[in-house]
Amino acid sequence: MASSLRDDLASLKIDRHQAESKEAPRERRPKQDHDRGRDRNRKRNGIGLATILLWLIPLTLLGTAGGVAYQQFEKIRAKPEVSIGLVQTLTSGEAEKLLSAKGYLKSRHQAMIGATIPGRVERMYVEEGSKVKKGDVLAVLEHDDLKAILASKKAMLKRNEAEILEGRFDLKQKEREATRAARLYNQKTVAIEEIEKANAARDMASARVEAVEASMKLTEANLEETEEMIRRMHLFAPFDGTVVEKQGEEGEVITPSAMSASIGRSAVVSLANLTTMEVETDIAENLLSRVTLGQPAEISVSAVPNLHYRGRLRQIIPMGDRSRGTIKVKVEILDPDEHLFPELVATVHFLPDKALNNPNANRSFLFVPKAAVIEENGHSIVWVVNDKSRIAKRRVEVVVTTDDLTRVDAGLKEGESVILNPANTLRENIEVKISE
Repeated sequence: MASSLRDDLASLKIDRHQAESKEAPRERRPKQDHDRGRDRNRKRNGIGLATILLWLIPLTLLGTAGGVAYQQFEKIRAKPEVSIGLVQTLTSGEAEKLLSAKGYLKSRHQAMIGATIPGRVERMYVEEGSKVKKGDVLAVLEHDDLKAILASKKAMLKRNEAEILEGRFDLKQKEREATRAARLYNQKTVAIEEIEKANAARDMASARVEAVEASMKLTEANLEETEEMIRRMHLFAPFDGTVVEKQGEEGEVITPSAMSASIGRSAVVSLANLTTMEVETDIAENLLSRVTLGQPAEISVSAVPNLHYRGRLRQIIPMGDRSRGTIKVKVEILDPDEHLFPELVATVHFLPDKALNNPNANRSFLFVPKAAVIEENGHSIVWVVNDKSRIAKRRVEVVVTTDDLTRVDAGLKEGESVILNPANTLRENIEVKISE
């Protein structure tokens, strides 16, 4: 039994070669396990990425569908309808106006200068823009025939003067003879017939002198007539002014009251005094009660957009136009300058009486309709509409308010659109519908 136990223990001897051969694979096992783990991680990561991609597809489609649906909802959803007004640059006078009227500039002293008798233009002395004084020659018509007639009349006048001188000498001689005949008759040396003959000769000489004097007066009258006709061939300026239009040229025929250019012109130049400018305009009958003579006004001229002029209602024409329902009025410009010309378009803003001496009447400021400004938490607020019909709330600084307009010094720009009478339900950045 002891021997069998001894044999069993001997069988348990370790074979080092076999042990070394078995240990070699055991050393390579961790690397293999690492490779297998990495492969498992790759497979797991690939499955996770695929899963995420699979989920992103429906989520993307769902988001796109939601965006499209929201856009469609925005289109079909009812947009608030609003009325808008504009932010404008106005003068204080324009903002405080009682009413406005459009018309045309005229000179209070303006005339078309023409001839009273037909003639051909011989010489032009002015051009457009020429400044002239009263009595200056503007043009001369041909009058050589009148010059010849005038020379003839002057010669006849000299002849009459000579005849009168001769007649007066003859009359003196006949008076001496008549006196001598009367003295001789008193001395009883000549017959009565000599006295009668001397007296008749004296009376004939006196009559001849009177006839020559009358002829000389006629010649003088004819001479003055010819001189006046020549003077009419010279066209003079009837008042101080500026030539605003030149209708005639040298060689053209001027005919009084010419019906068309084919038979001549009726005027040579148009003259206007640019220091006495006024606006001729019409006022509706139902608005006439708002203005009176002397009413102050502010005048803006389209050709001079950066300037405004002070004016005063000078005249109300006492005749209505029943076809148009208007009354013609004339507003004089108190401070005209070189920029104003006849026939320019002008707008008259009739102002309250207190605005006449307002130092800021001609200064420009920003104004918005009064209905656009609301009060919120102690601040003045307006809703501004952008070019995409979306709105934004903006705080403004209000300076003064009139019946219809509010002047602001900050917060707005000229040309922006603001909502009139904004509702309390408006929200930032919503799209609105602008009423017609």
